[in-house]
Amino acid sequence: MDAAFTLAWRHTAGLVFPEDLPMAAAELLGRGIGGDSPALCELAGRQGRGEPSDELTGLLHRALGELGLPVPDDEFARRCRLHHTAARLTSGEITPGEAAVALWAGSLSEPTAAERRLEDVVAEICCPGCVETTWPAEAARNWEREMAEAAAVVAASAISRSSPPGTGADLPPESPAGAVISVTGP
Repeated sequence: MDAAFTLAWRHTAGLVFPEDLPMAAAELLGRGIGGDSPALCELAGRQGRGEPSDELTGLLHRALGELGLPVPDDEFARRCRLHHTAARLTSGEITPGEAAVALWAGSLSEPTAAERRLEDVVAEICCPGCVETTWPAEAARNWEREMAEAAAVVAASAISRSSPPGTGADLPPESPAGAVISVTGP
């Protein structure tokens, strides 16, 4: 069920658009996930483009309920996005500038110290592209190093069921207390 929950947080975070939900649902079904959910099957059969976004999102939410999974709130989705982006930066999949673009959208209301540090490093720039285009080379390298260091700490930390309210306490019921959730998803 991690893949279904990952789809849910990615949708809530704005990384999966409503018109892309039918294909994502079909991919879950193709992987053997959620076949017992009538709503997920219905969502997989929808066209996506040109259909009302609220209907598609509603089907996803209904499917999550049928699968016993919560609908992640905005704060939890932002936290997953922060951790996902930090992991991608740490693995070398994206650059510090690309990570800043991904994280530019918002901050957490109750961040951990590691999350706050990464958000603070992102906030040091006036816009996501300014480091590469307007900063002196040494300052840009220092900022990129700080981004990488802060991201490594966040990527190494877990989002768990034992986190503060709104930060994962609403994990899927089959996840044991303190279990790490997947934020790397598709």
